[in-house]
Amino acid sequence: MFSLKGKTALVTGSSRGIGRAIAKSLAEAGADVILHCRNNISECLNVQKEILELGVKCEYMAADISKPEEIERMFNRIKETYGHLDIMVNNAAVLTRTPFLELTIDEWNLVMETNARGYFLCMQNAAKLMIDKKCGRIINISSISQYEAAVNRTHYCASKGAIGMLTKSGALELAPYGITVNAVLPGSIHTDFNNDVLSDPEFYEACRNGIPLKRLGKPDDIGGVVTFLATDEASYITGAEIVVDGGKLL
Repeated sequence: MFSLKGKTALVTGSSRGIGRAIAKSLAEAGADVILHCRNNISECLNVQKEILELGVKCEYMAADISKPEEIERMFNRIKETYGHLDIMVNNAAVLTRTPFLELTIDEWNLVMETNARGYFLCMQNAAKLMIDKKCGRIINISSISQYEAAVNRTHYCASKGAIGMLTKSGALELAPYGITVNAVLPGSIHTDFNNDVLSDPEFYEACRNGIPLKRLGKPDDIGGVVTFLATDEASYITGAEIVVDGGKLL
């Protein structure tokens, strides 16, 4: 059960945090992994070394997901090297915290072009590498911010709401090709992505106390769910949104 041996997976934003945990979890299940980063190549190399020690293949590719031409170049390289793709995990995202009345068009565009348009283009390019085999797994890492508004994060929440409909629409249109599309919605996961606010002890405690399980999540909590969705055992799940938040939304 839960074997991905012989499968090839791309995980965007996998040099650190949740993406790193997902990449390692997929590799532990036997998948060959293509790591991705925008410019954090030294960290990518560290993750690559860890994954190669698991006995699977691993390489990394650098691309700015907010730029369509760089996404296209990355997928052309995947096509030339592998000819196909079995698993696509959209994880690369950006976040800034700005009050609604001070939010600029540049900030809005940066977040939407990365978190929404970038996901769409990666989904589309990945699907084109999956249709010939009539099989594929696309997994979008969204957030409970898809459902829960937050102060100073209007643009981020809007981008995650967009991912929700991208997931459902993609699942509907790609089902005839045997491609499933699902989303995983993390709650409060402690990574360097949010360490700027979680390093405040008072904020950290307030956050922890708002979670029924009374702890913040770990990146590995997300990696295991993604790996399950990538396996044959999850072949009848599509268009689903799996919340992994310790009960916070409750």
